[in-house]
Amino acid sequence: MILSVVVPTMNKVELLKQTLHALQTQDAGEGRTWEVVVVNDGSTDATADFLATLDGTGQNPLLRVVSPPHNIGRAKARNLGAKAAAGRWILFLDDDIVAPEGLVSAHLELLENNPGCGTIGYAITDPSVANAPHFSYLDSRGVAKLSRGPAPGRFFVTQNAAVPRDAFLSIGGFDEDFAAYGFEDMEVAFRLENDAGMYFQALIQPVPLHVHHHTLNEYLEKKVECGRHSLPHLARLHPERIAEMKLHHVVDYSGQTGVGILSRVIRLLSALPLRPVLESILGHWPADHSHQPVLSPLHHRLMDLLVLLCFRQGVREGDSPH
Repeated sequence: MILSVVVPTMNKVELLKQTLHALQTQDAGEGRTWEVVVVNDGSTDATADFLATLDGTGQNPLLRVVSPPHNIGRAKARNLGAKAAAGRWILFLDDDIVAPEGLVSAHLELLENNPGCGTIGYAITDPSVANAPHFSYLDSRGVAKLSRGPAPGRFFVTQNAAVPRDAFLSIGGFDEDFAAYGFEDMEVAFRLENDAGMYFQALIQPVPLHVHHHTLNEYLEKKVECGRHSLPHLARLHPERIAEMKLHHVVDYSGQTGVGILSRVIRLLSALPLRPVLESILGHWPADHSHQPVLSPLHHRLMDLLVLLCFRQGVREGDSPH
């Protein structure tokens, strides 16, 4: 089998329907079998009932459902899907990503033409839900900054990225100690680079749609959660990568030679009541008819600062005695 698309899901049945419908229209190439592996990670909505109505036999792609007995979390769910997969390559998609025509074949072409590589794509917010300026910022991150060619492992995101299954399993898959939100995808990419000798190629086209709406506050609260749990764990595992990711401003790491002036300023600002002020300013930022922010470079720089402040808030809270 050429490819397995692994889709973990929890309590997003209506979004999952869109994701699976889009995958059913994909083509991996004549005579090539492939599959979609859905990991139903303890959903309590109608997900199980919906999946039970689907008959994946005799179809291409085949559809298989893996159902752990309870919610096991993002890292464990993806590992479970990868172990159940039969494809030469694994394409990780989220359950709120709608694949455009040609996405599967584009990943396969890049993988086959670059032996030993993984692929990193990205997604843009569905215009029907992108109703605020911060979506422009979200859509400009990671691989969206690149043209075709090599991509650093720190851009690896499991909403749209593929790896050789053997290499992924050889390093043990995702670190299941990442029980909270964030950084488990970048961390596995670092080990694929360091331990499996892999490199990554940016997949620029086609670009899927992300159909899940996140308010600015919801997005920022996820960054706080990352700072409490996942970021310190990442710093322990890969201290040499923290400066590369510009996260040395908010978290300490082994081998650190000191805290620079900019880092001191950001840490000082994080202790002040600046977050609600910036969040209000950016939440009401002037935008054009398509919700693109006016003076977008300034908007994006302020968003960068606000994200760092949220990371640092979480790190401080995680360090505080309970």
